[in-house]
Amino acid sequence: MDYLMNPFKRKEIWIKPFSEKVSKRVAKIPTMELEQWAEQATYEVGRCMSSYAKQRETVFLEEALLGAEALHAVVNELKVRTTRH
Repeated sequence: MDYLMNPFKRKEIWIKPFSEKVSKRVAKIPTMELEQWAEQATYEVGRCMSSYAKQRETVFLEEALLGAEALHAVVNELKVRTTRH
């Protein structure tokens, strides 16, 4: 379940750890591209964490977090696609 109902509004509340906007974009990307993107994003998150460990600058944590959130959305979409078949 991706949504919870808001008792005061008709719109459902998004409860995933990544934005609905990211989820909608990811849903439009072909599966092969998503798989390639997931591999690249995994590398980038690791690179940011390594840079943070060396330099202790929060910018690397912010970049890693953005990448991890997007990676989560991509992996979630891939899981949804594989369970549909």
